[in-house]
Amino acid sequence: AEPEAAKPAEEEDAPIPMSAARRAIIPAGQPLPPQPSANEISPEALAKVSEVEKGAKKLTLMELTEKTCKWPVGDPATDQFWFCGLPTQSGKPYCEAHVGVAFQPMSSRRDRRR
Repeated sequence: AEPEAAKPAEEEDAPIPMSAARRAIIPAGQPLPPQPSANEISPEALAKVSEVEKGAKKLTLMELTEKTCKWPVGDPATDQFWFCGLPTQSGKPYCEAHVGVAFQPMSSRRDRRR
């Protein structure tokens, strides 16, 4: 008896087409929670940010690394746009001052909705 002829690999590996109705629906990502507006940030935190930004490294996007603060400053449509660039707080994308205005404790957000 002759061995069976091998089928071309492309036939075996070809994906089975599915109708649009049978494809899995992939839900969109959840919207980001509302960010605090300037009037919801403590004056102390804003003063700290202003002071830190005076000594910021003013990096471009291409100069950012895992260890530099990625807080954007200014209008991205202008030449006056830059990123903070100071050392980041461990596990965060921002320096200590910018973490203070970017992340709020859950209790603060809960109280704001009431």
